[in-house]
Amino acid sequence: MPLEDLNKLKEVLEKKEFHVVVQVAPALRVSIGEEFNLTPGTIVTKKLVGALKELGFDKVFDTSLSADVVTVEEGTEFLQRIQNCQNLPLFTSCCCGGVFFVERNFPHLLNHFSSLKSPQQSMGALIKTYYAEKENIKPEKIFSVSLMPCVVKKLEANRTEMQFNGVKHVDLVITTKEIAQLMKEKNIDLTKAKETDFDSILGEATGAGELFGQTGGVTESVLRFAASELNEKIHSIEFNEIRGMQGFREGKVSLAGRTINIAIVHGLNNLKDLLSNPERMHNYQVIEIMVCPGGCIGGGGQPKSTPEILEARRNALLKADKENKQRLSSESPALKKLYKEYLGTYGSDKAKKILHTQFKCIECKEK
Repeated sequence: MPLEDLNKLKEVLEKKEFHVVVQVAPALRVSIGEEFNLTPGTIVTKKLVGALKELGFDKVFDTSLSADVVTVEEGTEFLQRIQNCQNLPLFTSCCCGGVFFVERNFPHLLNHFSSLKSPQQSMGALIKTYYAEKENIKPEKIFSVSLMPCVVKKLEANRTEMQFNGVKHVDLVITTKEIAQLMKEKNIDLTKAKETDFDSILGEATGAGELFGQTGGVTESVLRFAASELNEKIHSIEFNEIRGMQGFREGKVSLAGRTINIAIVHGLNNLKDLLSNPERMHNYQVIEIMVCPGGCIGGGGQPKSTPEILEARRNALLKADKENKQRLSSESPALKKLYKEYLGTYGSDKAKKILHTQFKCIECKEK
């Protein structure tokens, strides 16, 4: 599969029959440097963009921006569920491995998932709609690549509901190790690449969007947004109550006078233990689900890791968030422009059509 995917990418880049764009998941900016002998946790965001331009991609977009979009949509959905006491706890839907696991093993719990597509698929959907219209390019003439830390993302991109009229949101998924291999084949040294910004049409992500790459980051991003929407006075934008690296941890935050109980879970055994105990599960209003250790930073497509390396990657993402000028997803200039020009309001009919989906029992689909 890896060789086949890389050969396909090389063919697409060389033939120039398509407008070839690529999105970069937040976890890559703190891990791919290890493939070029950099210290774990080295942030190489701009050099990575420059290297991808050198490889021949027409546009390079930041998946952290679609993570911001997922944040405001999922945050809106969460606030509605809290208000209506409906389908709680909310399960985050960003981790496709977690979605597949629940679809197969706990299908009766699928209504707890947020209806949002993952950041990968949300970005792919926006590329084939918003971006295509802005640039006056037919969606079928755009070849959309995603660089992901996760091998299961390849399966997610092939789901039948992740397309519009037969046109896939994401045409090809390449892992961190695979894109590093291609750079080396093309004699592109990441450490010497020209520092370049993401393309602005789908760029300018916030620190909250970058946090999606590590365990707890999705929930923290949503909490920041929810607090802002409720006009809560945020003494600190950082929710240290839910930070950490334990495979299962819990925290409490107060929103609009209501206590929100949160479970952060990564690792299938921890997830299975929690979901197998309904009484325990229903103690929470939010359950963040990630399959890989540490979240996306420990994905199966990443360079080899140890607990120390995962901690270094995590700390780098926390640093990237802290140093970002905008740390609240709704503050992203690109996101504001997207909603003003195209999607309208959070949770609009158009947003639901493009960004939301419905997860289904795998066994039911097979019958």
